[in-house]
Amino acid sequence: MKAKEIRALARENLKQIPKKVYMPMGLLLVVANIIPNVVDQATDFKSGAGANITFFPLEIAAALLTANGYIFFDRWRNKIQKGGEEPNAWCGLTGQHIARLLIYGAIEALIIGTGTVAIAAAVVGSAIPQVPVAVSIILLILLVVLLVWIELRLTYVVYVIDDDVRTGQKRSVWAEIGAGWKLTKGRVWKLLCLNLSFLGWDILTAFTLGILGIWLMPYYNLAIAETYEQSKEELLISNLNFPYQKEL
Repeated sequence: MKAKEIRALARENLKQIPKKVYMPMGLLLVVANIIPNVVDQATDFKSGAGANITFFPLEIAAALLTANGYIFFDRWRNKIQKGGEEPNAWCGLTGQHIARLLIYGAIEALIIGTGTVAIAAAVVGSAIPQVPVAVSIILLILLVVLLVWIELRLTYVVYVIDDDVRTGQKRSVWAEIGAGWKLTKGRVWKLLCLNLSFLGWDILTAFTLGILGIWLMPYYNLAIAETYEQSKEELLISNLNFPYQKEL
């Protein structure tokens, strides 16, 4: 499906979720994204251990709440399309979820952090007279593209973790990352186009000081969840070995 079709299906799914259900979750996701940024700006005026003690727990909490949002709306999409019970608002924050999500978050932070440091090094290198500006710019572009590509390849890992928890699948987090990575093979461009198609909404959300995000976050999460479901179905059709074939 094209991005336009996925968004249309996500909107139809959102209409079937009561506003009293998705709007509080949307508000929670907006708050989870805003508070760490506000605290980060506040800690720029301070230094030392106190600032870090305040900032990092908030970052971890925001990441867990964001993952819970992905899982919550994926389960709602599954309920709408396949039936079943309504998911609990905290369905993605069970002990098993948190343990796996924390490990995955540490691995992702290490990967993204390494890429960020490399980008910073490229920027610093552009200021060194001995390094040609053109070389630094090309390197910087390549590193940014690589970082975006890695982020897109990791899109489905949270969903894979949730599927493992629901089905009682016993795998390492590395195996779950590998499964998510496999699902995005050949789909990076589609995921990029889908994310870019929300750019206008992101701009409008910024103009409303995040208020529009109460609706946009559920809408976006349902769209990404739809691409995950389609990726599993396509992988099943192609007769590849995937652990959730029986469910599909």
